[in-house]
Amino acid sequence: MNDNYNLLIDKLDAFIRKYYANQLIRGGLYSIALLGSFFLIFTLMESVAWFSVQVRTILFYSYLAGALTILARFIIYPLLKLSKAGKRISHEMAAGIIGTHFTEVRDTLLNTLQLNALANSHPGERELIVASINQKAEKLKPVPFVSAIDLSRNRRYLVYALPPLFILLIFLIFSPNAITGPGNRLIHHSVAFQKPLPFSLNIKNKALKAVQQEDYTLLVNIEGEEIPDQVFIVIDGIEFRMDASDKLNYSYTFRKVQKNQQFRFLAAGHYTSDYELVVLPKPIILNFDLELIYPPYTGQKSEVLSNTGDISVPQGTSVLWKFYTRDTRFLTLTTGETSQRIEVKNTNTITASKRLMVPTPYSVSIENQYMKGTDSMSFFINVIPDLFPVITVEEYRDSVYDNRLYFRGLIKDDYGFRNLEFRLARKSTGGELSAETSLPVGIQKDNTQQQFYHFFDVAGAGLFPGDEVEYYFIVWDNDGVNGSKSSISQKMSLKIPTLGEIEKMVEKNQENVKSELEKSIDEARKIQKDISQLNKKLLDKKSLNYQEKKQVQDLLERQKNLQKQVEEMKQQNEKANRKESQYTEMNESIAEKQRQLEKLFEEIMSDEMKQLMEELQKMMENLDKDKLNEVMEKMKFNAEDLEKALDRNLELFKQLEFDKKLTETIDKLKALSEEQEKLSEKTADADKKSQEKLAGEQEKINKDFNDLKKDLQDLKEINNKLEEPNNFNVPEEKKEDIQKDLNESEKNLKENQMKKASKSQKDASQKMEEMSDMLFEMQQEMEEESDGEDIEALRAILENLVRISFDQEDLINKLATISRNDPQYTKILDQQKGLKDNLAMVEDSLFALSKRQAMIESFVNREISAINDNVDQAMEALNNRVIPTARGKQQFVMTSVNNLALMLAESMKQMQQNMSMKSKSGKSGKSCPNPGAGKPSSMKSMRQMQEKLNQQMEAMKKSMKEGKGEKGKSGQGSMSEQLARMAAEQGALRKQLQEYRDQLQKQGSLNQQGLNKMIEEMERTETEMVNKIINQETMRRQEEILTRMLESEKAEMQREQEERRESNQGRELPKPDPASFFNHLGIPSRETELLRTIPPSLRLYYKNKVNEYFISIPPTK
Repeated sequence: MNDNYNLLIDKLDAFIRKYYANQLIRGGLYSIALLGSFFLIFTLMESVAWFSVQVRTILFYSYLAGALTILARFIIYPLLKLSKAGKRISHEMAAGIIGTHFTEVRDTLLNTLQLNALANSHPGERELIVASINQKAEKLKPVPFVSAIDLSRNRRYLVYALPPLFILLIFLIFSPNAITGPGNRLIHHSVAFQKPLPFSLNIKNKALKAVQQEDYTLLVNIEGEEIPDQVFIVIDGIEFRMDASDKLNYSYTFRKVQKNQQFRFLAAGHYTSDYELVVLPKPIILNFDLELIYPPYTGQKSEVLSNTGDISVPQGTSVLWKFYTRDTRFLTLTTGETSQRIEVKNTNTITASKRLMVPTPYSVSIENQYMKGTDSMSFFINVIPDLFPVITVEEYRDSVYDNRLYFRGLIKDDYGFRNLEFRLARKSTGGELSAETSLPVGIQKDNTQQQFYHFFDVAGAGLFPGDEVEYYFIVWDNDGVNGSKSSISQKMSLKIPTLGEIEKMVEKNQENVKSELEKSIDEARKIQKDISQLNKKLLDKKSLNYQEKKQVQDLLERQKNLQKQVEEMKQQNEKANRKESQYTEMNESIAEKQRQLEKLFEEIMSDEMKQLMEELQKMMENLDKDKLNEVMEKMKFNAEDLEKALDRNLELFKQLEFDKKLTETIDKLKALSEEQEKLSEKTADADKKSQEKLAGEQEKINKDFNDLKKDLQDLKEINNKLEEPNNFNVPEEKKEDIQKDLNESEKNLKENQMKKASKSQKDASQKMEEMSDMLFEMQQEMEEESDGEDIEALRAILENLVRISFDQEDLINKLATISRNDPQYTKILDQQKGLKDNLAMVEDSLFALSKRQAMIESFVNREISAINDNVDQAMEALNNRVIPTARGKQQFVMTSVNNLALMLAESMKQMQQNMSMKSKSGKSGKSCPNPGAGKPSSMKSMRQMQEKLNQQMEAMKKSMKEGKGEKGKSGQGSMSEQLARMAAEQGALRKQLQEYRDQLQKQGSLNQQGLNKMIEEMERTETEMVNKIINQETMRRQEEILTRMLESEKAEMQREQEERRESNQGRELPKPDPASFFNHLGIPSRETELLRTIPPSLRLYYKNKVNEYFISIPPTK
């Protein structure tokens, strides 16, 4: 069954193969017929129409698409089926086709195929079905299935395929161009083909090549029998008429050609074939950068400039060029006389660098394989050399210390500085300079324009009177390329006055001060006289007219002017003293007297006096007859105080002048003695060759001694002008002996008698030293004698004050027990007058003593004036029989007298201590063990007074507690008097403490909180005592005051020790701030304003221009 059935299947497969072979043959014939027909149609159409490129392209791709479709359907499809690719016809379909040719086996063949399928689906009946299949297959075995397809029957389709081939063959034989020409145009459908023209267009240009970015002119010539009227060029489908130079020649210009350009011509309706203009690439520099690497010392950051060729740079700048090119093969960079040709390799960026030291021109050119030297550029780099620094200096000298030099300067540079120095050198009499000394001056090295300040004290340069010093400033810039450069300021000089010039200056200042003092005293006396006269004139008038008020106002103005004049004189004296101290080393004793005198000048215009002037000014605004007496009295009181203070200062100033002159003379004589001694030694060892030189030196010593004799004569005159001259006598005999020895020395030197000259010189030196010792001992004796007399006078004044105090207390007690109508009342009035006379005597004596002793405080005389005022008011109250007022004023008098006695006792104690120290030291003025003497009342004396007052208050508290003093009116009066007295004493102590505080405040050594607390507590105590209150709280407060005073006393002792150390070590003035000095003077800073006008955002070039402009402006003088 299997063999028969398989054979049947094989016969069916063979039929199927022949079936598809038949379809392949038939499809081939169909394809030839269709493709040939379409080819003939399209070529004939093209031969007639000469289609455009677009139409030919459509025809080409249409024919190609149709050919592919035909071949796919009639050739490719049967081939695939023949090779069993894809789904072919089934055996059943093949059986159906066979059945149409062999009808007798049609049903049997289909039945056999169906039984095979049934056997596969019914395995149980398979054998029966297989037997049936074998039977039928056996029956079909003789039938030839492939004969059902007759391949020869395809000949009938040749009728479709042969005509197109025949027609094509005829054209190829007889007119091949009719087929090949159109066929070629269809195959090359993208190429424009034109019909043959009746004329020809010839391009006259040698080559269709243009340079990129340049114009290109196309030249065309026409030849032929028919000449067109116009010729157009077609570019990108757009027609442009060509320019005709004549009928046969035309031209067209391509502008700024960028890329290859295709074109063709149109003439008389005919198009030519396409042409192409080839564009050659042109080398181009698209842009370029300059990276500027500035020298590090300039402080400028590197920067990049784009497309900027002409620039200005600092000397030493490294320039890095970066050129960005296109279509470039080589770049040539020429800097100055140097050229370098750089090849462009993988990138279009070309770099080159150079360090520039001088102004440099440079040029750039580029090239490629097509052209050379195109797109060249030329630039110039201006190289700015580092300028020299500029320095201007202004010099100012202190108006008081003229050896203090203040400098303000301006330094400028392009980029900064290395350092600034102040240099000075000592200048000899021959004009030669010593080695320079350099001092650094602080500056900001990165700041290109800045002010600087400098202070220099010539006293610290080791100069002597008569020396001269030259000085200047030198500044270096920070040039890191060529090395630092320096510039110096103008040279300045200072000459130290000689000793003679200093002496003349001091004498002149002293005469000026004395003259001003005498003028001020005369003016004060005139003011007092005018006040008295005006007071008498207005005594009987009931009202004041304008003229009289004007006179009072004028007097007040005169007094104010006088006070102003005194203030100026005080400043003049201080200035003169400071000026003197900067050139000479003053004896400590003289310096202390000078400080005491300056303090007295300071206290002439006390705060009370200034306050009084303000009160008088206010009273003048609403002046009437009732207030006139009060105003006039206060003005007179003020003028009297001022006159006394000026008179006292004048006398003390004269005494100081004498002491200073005497001390200077002693020092000069001693120095001259030493100089003569040295000359004596030189003369003893000298030969005759040095005779002339030694004679000159001796002549100078003789001249100096003559000057010294004049000084002694001046001393006598100054002493005689004192109110109480000192016991001063010039040792005339010794002076003549010295002069005789000096003359002999000079004579012997001229006669070359060296030994005799040396002996005379030595004798003169010894006698000078003896005379110096004599004057010194005389000065010491005068001081001791004067101090002793002053102490005795002060002791007598103290005894009188104590007696007056007791007498005043007796009068207070008597007045408390007497009535106003008692016959004994007039005796009390007479006794008060006697006390007044005694106080006047004390006042005169004390004033005379204060004119000799600066240790007597200025407020002592003012306290006397206050006592006199209270005495006058007490006398007035007694005359008016107003007993309570009289007793109150008497109480104030007694309290003030007690306070004055305490103050004078302290002054006497200090005078005794000074006298004791001087006697121990053995040399007056050489050692001042107590430099604090003569200061305001010390804390120790105030503490002792407070301690006594506390004891009195404690006794009063016990008396009040035990009931003493409470018996009768007299007891009450006694207690009230004692409380009033203690309140007055506490008030005086408080006032003294306030003055002590003010003095410390001026010195800058004030513990203000502690002293202010003591003053407040004293005020509270005064209030409580006035209100008759003394309790435990009051006593506790008094103990606290005493404790605080003890602490302040310790602090005062420490300050005195520090002052002694400072006195021994020498006084060093603090170094002032020169900037503050110029600000204080109010000198405008022109340079500072100029610096502010340079905006920091400016580029280097413009900054330099602005800087040059400012430098060209001369400094303000």
